[in-house]
Amino acid sequence: MSDETPAAKVIRLLGVKRLAWACDLTTSAVQKWSAGPGRIPAHQAAVCKLAKDLGVELSAAEIIGVAA
Repeated sequence: MSDETPAAKVIRLLGVKRLAWACDLTTSAVQKWSAGPGRIPAHQAAVCKLAKDLGVELSAAEIIGVAA
């Protein structure tokens, strides 16, 4: 089991700039996802779509941070 938060994982796999563009946010806003519990607020659908478009295997459970 990884100690990596959902936000840290998607940032590592997809990149801050791509996530910011896909979610219509600034890169600073995306970087703030890693603060606190590391959750992705209200942009899970955009993150899922970006992962799919890039061919990155990332499940919805991983994005919202629940055990599979």
